[in-house]
Amino acid sequence: MRFRVLRAAEHRPVPWKNGLGVTYEVAHGSGEPPGDRGAADRFDWRLSFAEIERPGAFSVFPGIDRILTVAAGDELRLMLPRARVLRPFEPFAFAGEAEVTAEVAAPVVAFNVMTRRGVVTAAVECRRVTGEESVQGDFLAVLDGAFTVGSELLGVRDVVAGPPASVTGAGVVAVVALSPNLSAPASGGSGAPHR
Repeated sequence: MRFRVLRAAEHRPVPWKNGLGVTYEVAHGSGEPPGDRGAADRFDWRLSFAEIERPGAFSVFPGIDRILTVAAGDELRLMLPRARVLRPFEPFAFAGEAEVTAEVAAPVVAFNVMTRRGVVTAAVECRRVTGEESVQGDFLAVLDGAFTVGSELLGVRDVVAGPPASVTGAGVVAVVALSPNLSAPASGGSGAPHR
């Protein structure tokens, strides 16, 4: 299966479920469009970039597991209820039903991977790449630097669905692997290859 490039300029802005910000959806899998206000949490998996410009509460997503990675900016402090400082390119997993407040000294961009618990699980690995490196996963997101995949040039926030065997360039990429729970009912979606 050939990979597909999901360009940063094409990521769709979607209001946060709590109305306090905007996320830029890269891809999702389910029968419901996450952009529909009434369907904000009716996905089996979703990848997005969120710009966090001021302190505030995160949206609550019952039954959803989240992995958040600071993709740009300095650091993000999460209160959940204990403080946790997230530094760039260090994925952090937490439950979507947790009440989380973010504190920022300066704006940050967060790369988010959300999965419905019991339906899909995710793993996110950030890699600093110089030169050529082989990759295995369902998505590859450019967090910093510039890369080529095949004949495609990739910049920051570009995402490859169905990554090929290798990526060439310099910077940081996040490799996302999605694993369906085979006992859960299947649903459709956009962007990722089905296993």
